[in-house]
Amino acid sequence: MDKHILAGLPLAALFVIYLLIRGRALVIFFKEQDENIARLSDRGLFAILLASFVGAAFLFGAISGVVYGLVGSRGTFMALAFGTAVALSILAVVSKTPLIADKIVWNLAVGGVLGLLVPLLSAG
Repeated sequence: MDKHILAGLPLAALFVIYLLIRGRALVIFFKEQDENIARLSDRGLFAILLASFVGAAFLFGAISGVVYGLVGSRGTFMALAFGTAVALSILAVVSKTPLIADKIVWNLAVGGVLGLLVPLLSAG
């Protein structure tokens, strides 16, 4: 298994904890947005959200490894990761999209965890 995908493991754990805290609110939000989603059971939609977040964590880990390979510099990669997280968070606030606070948490989690772990795993 690619070591950069492993960087997604702590991110996935963080997302699981996050969903255990905010999952009910997210299920309600998504059910209100679409009548097809509203037909799903709460448990089923929660399982879909959980699988999506965990899968995304590992996908982002793999993508981060590719980006780190292209950038090649630990400092540049970390600045890019944190800068992107902040920029996307600002964009969420400015665009006034739904779930602004959630999106900020998601952005900072991805940028922070992967921004730190991918260079560390590359060094080892």
